[in-house]
Amino acid sequence: MNLSGLIGRASSICMIVAALGASLPGVSHAAAPEKVTIATEGAFPPFNQTEADGSFTGFEIDLGNAICKHAGLECTWVKQDFSGMIPALQAKKYDFIFSYMSINDERAKVGLFSIPYITDQFRFYGPKGSAVTLPAGLDGKSVGVLSGSTGERFIKEKWGDKVDVRGYDNLDQVNADLEAGRIDYGFNAQLPVSVFLASPEGAGYAWFGPSYSDPLLGRGAGAMFRKDETALRDKVNDAIRAVYADGTFKEIAARYFKPGVDVSAEPLWK
Repeated sequence: MNLSGLIGRASSICMIVAALGASLPGVSHAAAPEKVTIATEGAFPPFNQTEADGSFTGFEIDLGNAICKHAGLECTWVKQDFSGMIPALQAKKYDFIFSYMSINDERAKVGLFSIPYITDQFRFYGPKGSAVTLPAGLDGKSVGVLSGSTGERFIKEKWGDKVDVRGYDNLDQVNADLEAGRIDYGFNAQLPVSVFLASPEGAGYAWFGPSYSDPLLGRGAGAMFRKDETALRDKVNDAIRAVYADGTFKEIAARYFKPGVDVSAEPLWK
């Protein structure tokens, strides 16, 4: 057989061996990462925000990327207003939500949650000097909340007969109407609101009343999935535990929150 014939036969043998290897049990191959899309509000600093170039930054973006790496997922972030997140999830516009979605029984009826990855408390805020006695001082006042949020549900169930509850798509809109005098107070989780209060725009505003931790406000924030996505949920759960165990969570939290601020959700896993 001439040289070209030998080369051709060798090439054929290599192709056959490769094909057999791909089909034989016990032969390992590097699996390509599972591609998933994740929803973020992109307007809830320090958890998530949208930069001028359209990219996303913030605590949840860094944490979510670390979780994806541990879970072997290739993740792409997409922007979605908070009020439409759950309907868009159910419509399969993305694979899961990672955007400070508080875990509560009502949401658990329509979706599947991971273990919580962070926790916070809620509080009223408004113009400095406007502190009022709660709840009597809320009579006839307007309070801005995020539409569809646990904060909205809490206010409506506790004081809905006294308060004009106004829902907004994102926190920036709440704060803008507060600055413009179109609402009297805001009510939200303390960590994101603290960013506004520390800004030049928020210099004239302050917290008032106690901080609230209530079952109506949820059991920490978790990733939210469709009901049938148990395998993906389990991957994310394992990855959340991993980033806590190897110190990644603590390192990322230190970039965004002041020393001494404990946002760990690990006690809620029990």
